[in-house]
Amino acid sequence: MLTLTLSLTLNICYNTCMENATDKRKVVILGGGAIGSVIAAALAQKAELAPVLIGRRDHVRAIRDNGLQVEGMFDAPVRLQAGEAVDFPLDDTLLVVTVKAGGLQASLRALAPWLRPTTAVLLLQNGLGIRELALAALRGTPARQENVSIGIVAMGATLIGPGHVRCFSGNVRVEPAFAATPFFAMLQGLAIQVVASRDIQRDLWTKLLVNAVINPLSVLLQGHNRLVAEERFDALKGPILAEGRAVAAAEGVEIGVDAAFVNRFVTSDNITSMLQDFRRGRPTEIDFINGAIAELGRRHGIPTPVNGYVTALIHALEV
Repeated sequence: MLTLTLSLTLNICYNTCMENATDKRKVVILGGGAIGSVIAAALAQKAELAPVLIGRRDHVRAIRDNGLQVEGMFDAPVRLQAGEAVDFPLDDTLLVVTVKAGGLQASLRALAPWLRPTTAVLLLQNGLGIRELALAALRGTPARQENVSIGIVAMGATLIGPGHVRCFSGNVRVEPAFAATPFFAMLQGLAIQVVASRDIQRDLWTKLLVNAVINPLSVLLQGHNRLVAEERFDALKGPILAEGRAVAAAEGVEIGVDAAFVNRFVTSDNITSMLQDFRRGRPTEIDFINGAIAELGRRHGIPTPVNGYVTALIHALEV
């Protein structure tokens, strides 16, 4: 009975918030984890926007009751609409997708009844092959392929508990096609800077290689980012990055990411998303990071034993 009552209450909340948002630009953030929550809070500060955060029940209830507390960004809790699922049409709506890569396709397929030709989709996942996964999931829905864009989150965030996240400085970079849409202009002036990438493929590979080091080593070392960034671990980073650079070059992207670059890249003592997932007993995104490097290496005939071994180690720890 409690579950039914809560569900009915949340549905009323969704429908009411969408009715009240008819004179505002609609934004739905699909994925109420740390990154999605920070983005939703930043969007809620603009009076002309009506963001709705879709997340887990305990997080949603805490936000509805007490607002969303975002350490490092806002002093007071942010009030915004939140729900467990989308049950309203996404006409003329920006859908910002922040669910983990492993749950991307299922999450998008669940939206099929609500997608429209005017729905714009911005994908903000870690790893490679994200656009292809999304397009496969959206095939046969009203959503248009040309309205699907990708971006990169260059920002740290940690989910402290229901209704409470911690944010570290950074930005969101989006591909030029999205920057040419009205939605890009709508995202200007936020507490999080949203910028157009000059070379989205280079940016994607740069972040991938940084993640290929920081994420799995944070799990293996059970440490914060600054620990992983210490020079004493550079001998572990070098082989991972060398394989990644070789595969990137085979894909037509030349990048000079080395251990020193990674160490400089880490500017906060954040906990990686992979370590957060591991500690909560959730599947990690290792297959989309080190696993993706290993898979592309096989396709190009490039040996990637270290990335393959790191992927296997993380999977072994997940069991």
